[in-house]
Formats: sequence, C-alpha cells, structure tokens
Amino acid sequence: MLRPTPVLSARVSGLFRLLVLSGMCLISGALFAQTSVIAVDVYNKKIHVESGGNVKRPVGGLAKVATALVALDWSDVTKVPLNTLATVSQSDLQIAGSNSLGLAPGDQITLRDLIYAAMMSSDNVAATTLAAFVGNDINARRGRGGDPIATFVGEMNKLAAREGMKKTRFTNPHGFENSRSTPFSTAADMARLSMYAISRAPFRFYTNQRSRNITVLRGGAPLTVPLQNTNALLRRGNIDGIKTGNTPMSGGCVIVTEERPGTVNKDPASGASVVYRHRMVAIVLGSADPFTEGLAVLQQGWGGYDQWLQAGRPVQDAKELLGTF
Repeated sequence: MLRPTPVLSARVSGLFRLLVLSGMCLISGALFAQTSVIAVDVYNKKIHVESGGNVKRPVGGLAKVATALVALDWSDVTKVPLNTLATVSQSDLQIAGSNSLGLAPGDQITLRDLIYAAMMSSDNVAATTLAAFVGNDINARRGRGGDPIATFVGEMNKLAAREGMKKTRFTNPHGFENSRSTPFSTAADMARLSMYAISRAPFRFYTNQRSRNITVLRGGAPLTVPLQNTNALLRRGNIDGIKTGNTPMSGGCVIVTEERPGTVNKDPASGASVVYRHRMVAIVLGSADPFTEGLAVLQQGWGGYDQWLQAGRPVQDAKELLGTF
C-alpha cells in the first residue's frame, strides 16, 4: 500500500487529509464536504484522487464542453467550415436565460467565434446560437423538421453515451438549469468527457487562451467583442484548460488539465527507449471556491501519480481505472 501523498504547498496543507486505498486517494475534510472531485491521469486513465465522483449533480457551464465537441465533430463530418456565419435569433436569447456578451437578435457570428465565446466566456447565447445552427443543419440532412435545439441536445447525449457517461443527461446546450428537466452529470463522467476533449487537438485552441477578440456583425457593421477566459487557473504552471461553470444549482465547477514534459524510460522487456507522456485532469463540482479546490486536487493528483509510477504502476482494483470506476 502506498503512503499518503504529501501535500504539495503550504496553501494546500491543512485543507484536507488523505486516505490512500489501493493507490487511490480518498478525500475527507470540511473544504470538500459539499463537493465532488476527481483527478485522473489522461494516458493511463488511473484515478489518483476521488470523492463523490459518481454523485449525480448539476454541472452548469461544463455542459458547454459537450456543446463544443458536438459542433467540432459535426464540422469534421459535414465539412461545413467554422467561418460560416450564424444568426442570433430572439428564441436563442429566450432559451439561453442569460446574455453576458450583450448579443442581439440579428447579430451574425462565425461558428468558430461562437465556440470561443461559449468556451472562454461561457456565454449562453453563443452556445444556444451554435446549437440551433448545427441542429438545423442536422435536421435538413436527415430530411426532417423539428426543434433544432432538441436535435442538438440529442447529439450531446449520444456523445455522452459513446464516452461511457452513464450518469449524465444534458437537457440544453448551455448547462443553465432553466429547461423543463434539470441537466446532471458526475465528476467521473466529466472526466470521461474531458479525455475525449483533450484527444481532439482543435479543441485546445478554444480553451487555452486567456483573452481573445471576436467579431460580431450587427446591421452588417463589424463590432469587436473582447472575451476573457473565466478559468482563473489558466497558465498557472502548465495548466492549459479546460472550462468553468457556476449556476445557483451547480455551485462553482471547474475542469483543469496540465501536461508535464515527457520522460524517456527503458522498456524492461525489449530494452528499447519508450517516451511516456504525462497529463492530469482534475474536476471539482459544487464548490464555493472552485479554483482553490481545483488547484489542490490537481496537485494532489500529481503527487499520487508520482508515487504510483515509483511503485511500478500497480492496479489492485478495477475501480481504480476510470473505464471501470
């Protein structure tokens, strides 16, 4: 059995205590009493920190990760370029529930900039406009009518099913709890979604920038709209994503990921040099202080990962792996 992972900074020390069972860190303590957390290394799918990882709960704007992925996958399949313009409608504003960028009916924005606005600024109107455009195109290709938002959300749930997210239900493209059914997911399912997001190289362009200007055509005239990334941990160390969320029902939520430089090791069987890559993803749901907790969980994940590597990568229980957790 591994020893408890040491806390990695003075700020983190005292926030929680760790129990280590079969190489997996289980958290208890006041700071995490109302949260769900998980830290998984991306290339082995090994869980290194977990508490409440399978608890169903609202995840707020983290749902937009699925929104962006569905749009990117659709563009890849259909070859519709992301510089195509979409038009904001009045119904988009009503469905979104909030309008942080001040978009207006008739505004035109490229699909690419809608993804940036949804992922960086977590804008609900951008997510809804994107979903309506893609949903309409999917309906047209299938030769049927119907609600384009419902069609798009159906694709979000197909993505969730494909990635093994058995305790997830998306009900809208933005994650705000204003739909008839409340959307929900789990920390473990958000980790599964994050694994797919990380594997999609284009996705990273939408999550690893602190700021960016997008262009909105209003009455045919271009307006420059500045975006600020809501992820306060971005560029802390090597953190390069992914997404934040915060609604009255979800509380503070964050997905953070960080990659360390690869290492070269000798394969014990062949003697050949093998390059090992190292990336961690940490998820915090329902937090009053998601960035402090997100950083703490990420650092604790790295501590558990380092000890696991030193111990020879043991897996004593299938539930230590995300695929069978």
